[in-house]
Amino acid sequence: MAIAYQSDKGPARSDNQDAVGAFYNRAGNPLVLVADGVASQEGSKKAARMVVETLGHAWEQVAYDEEEKVKAWLVHQADLANQSILLVGQHDQEVSQMATTLVLAVCLSDKVLVANAGDSRAYLLRQQQAEMLTFDHTVRNELARQAGEPIDEDIPEADSLTRYLGVNKKVDLEWTTFVPDESDWLYLTSDGLAKVLSIDEQVAILQPGVRRPGNNPQMGSVLDISERLSALVKAAIARDVPDNVTALLMTNMTDQMGSTGQRLTVQNDRPVKADELVEENRLKGRLD
Repeated sequence: MAIAYQSDKGPARSDNQDAVGAFYNRAGNPLVLVADGVASQEGSKKAARMVVETLGHAWEQVAYDEEEKVKAWLVHQADLANQSILLVGQHDQEVSQMATTLVLAVCLSDKVLVANAGDSRAYLLRQQQAEMLTFDHTVRNELARQAGEPIDEDIPEADSLTRYLGVNKKVDLEWTTFVPDESDWLYLTSDGLAKVLSIDEQVAILQPGVRRPGNNPQMGSVLDISERLSALVKAAIARDVPDNVTALLMTNMTDQMGSTGQRLTVQNDRPVKADELVEENRLKGRLD
């Protein structure tokens, strides 16, 4: 199993309101998360980081491996993270409306659980095709789902979020589950990339399951997917993406599921290329 992620503030934003992370519990199961602070709300950068850090570090202290227990635990932890955000807002009125989206995934021994609130997304990349696993919780999409048909594009506040963490006391995660194949890749992303690259364009850059020409790292390895993510972020920046961009890839989900895999983190103001080696089960060195 390999996990890599990259996050960049982009050319138009003064700071990065996205947060991303990968954490392993005591049973060796990975939890990956992407949170996108709601840009219109002051303090949302803090909200995104609070959610990722709260859920991630709590996950490292437990050993759950059963689907229902994991779901119940994550719902409870998301509620605790939401309460923490609200508590901070109560003590500081300047950030009383801070909020963040969340998309997460947990690899168990026989399946992958995915949940989201907001418009950060998860995709299953299978045979070079992308299947969206999440639902964008916006006014337009919620009304269309209720009506069973597309809704007038001109409705007020059509792109406003209907689910997120922060502001409201209730957290409502939406769940989906799938059984991974050996060649599947899991792709999590904030909404920044979609503003300048269609999902087909994103897949064309990532080329899941396609060996790149030349003397490159082993396909699906942590350095391989990190370089693919770097190319994706560079492509978004080249199109003057107006938002922060964050993307995460997980590969080899059926390979020793339940044991700690390789992880690589890149979170800078500009995309970088991995040029250090990775030891088995552990990143050695750093990225420049």
